[in-house]
Amino acid sequence: MKIDGNELAIKQNELDQQGHKKEAYEMKMEFLRQVRESGDHCPCQEACPHHGNCFECVTIHRGHRDHLPMCMWDMVNERVAALSHMTEGSLYSYEKNHEKNDKK
Repeated sequence: MKIDGNELAIKQNELDQQGHKKEAYEMKMEFLRQVRESGDHCPCQEACPHHGNCFECVTIHRGHRDHLPMCMWDMVNERVAALSHMTEGSLYSYEKNHEKNDKK
């Protein structure tokens, strides 16, 4: 099952924003039912006792605030890349220049 960018979840969000709360809630519950029935979909490659338990994983990451769970990386990178394009995608050049300056 595709979770990221799921059509049902996108439609649910649109309905919620349009004020169709009851229909949006029913669609959200259907999406969650499908996710539960689809089995393990945790993308993390680490051997972790919290693998597949989103509640525990996200709670721990929120607690230590060191980095994001792997399941969030794609979404965050997508948003950062879009923001980078506001400056003609110059984030890569910026990072390369700062790497050189940091090494001095």
